[in-house]
Amino acid sequence: MSFASCRLSLVAILVVTAPVRAQEVVPISTDYPQCTVMLEEVLSLGEIDDPGTIGLPTWITRLESGDFVLATPENGAEMMVYDAEGRYRESFGRSGEGPGEFVDPGMGRLRPSPDGGVLILDPMTRRITSLSATRELLGATQIGDMMGMNFLPAASGSGFIVGGWGGSADGTPGGVTRMIDAEGVTLAETDAVPRERWLQQFFFFPMTTDGEGRVWRARPTEYVVEAWDPEDSTVHIRLEGSPDWFTPGPPQPGYPLEAPGPSVIGSLAYDEGLLWIATSVADSEWAQLSGWSVDDGDLDGNKLMDTVIEVVDPATGALVARAVHDEFLWRTGDGAFLYGLRRDGLIPQVVLYSPSFEGEECPSPGASSG
Repeated sequence: MSFASCRLSLVAILVVTAPVRAQEVVPISTDYPQCTVMLEEVLSLGEIDDPGTIGLPTWITRLESGDFVLATPENGAEMMVYDAEGRYRESFGRSGEGPGEFVDPGMGRLRPSPDGGVLILDPMTRRITSLSATRELLGATQIGDMMGMNFLPAASGSGFIVGGWGGSADGTPGGVTRMIDAEGVTLAETDAVPRERWLQQFFFFPMTTDGEGRVWRARPTEYVVEAWDPEDSTVHIRLEGSPDWFTPGPPQPGYPLEAPGPSVIGSLAYDEGLLWIATSVADSEWAQLSGWSVDDGDLDGNKLMDTVIEVVDPATGALVARAVHDEFLWRTGDGAFLYGLRRDGLIPQVVLYSPSFEGEECPSPGASSG
């Protein structure tokens, strides 16, 4: 899918923010820990008889019922539902721009809703739609001028944190993170990451929240994660590292389909005081595959990209656990699983992994949001 095919409307809005206070900079340790992140393969989604397909990107979330909802640009407005055993159940979603309709939810993000339903971000309609557990329309929130690529329910329970294309208070176009209320009114926003840098995180815009109401977001072209407090528009903590395996870019033409791909933080999760950072990195054999493209018959960038998973204590910067996985990994909207995209013969599939720890002095396993 070409980035040029996405029609972007970058109309700046004026947002009054509080003065930025001094932030705490915490270096991320380079000392490798005794703990290893283990990924147990628990489920695969996708069979030859399924009415839809699995493409790139594919977004998934698990609902309160245990069902999985899947969206991809390959299926247009339709989303697929799989049960807890990985069996296809049904499809839903109709094409259009009216209430309860979608243009391309596969370019947005899916999250579970507290009432057992699903929240769907469609960047093309600039709308977050809430559906019940029986797929009935409960409501929708327009996200304003920005083209949202990721979102989280606000800690207050009313409104959302949205990340994507937009304009900052001074009119600078680029990647912004905003807090909006249930009516779509902007309450707070961060500074705009310059467009040429943020393009590197086009599909991702990773965010997570902690128990204190802060939003953690990654910075493109850097191994940096920031804690932003929407209540006062201040970045309180900046975790930063310079590991020798991280290649900042610049972004390559056609990223992520051409080698060598730059390193990109693809997902974040916060669980029991720890940050889970999953970063895509160039596969060690990318030079042998420089002519490969997604049209050659493979689903995704697994031939070109690996994933480095690091678990960090944000209070100290200590590296708690680490692993390198020979696959390009994403994180489900409910935060419980990491997943890869692959083919079983001619059948495109999603493979879900449950993360845990193994080794000396490891903390409790798990992760809660992505």
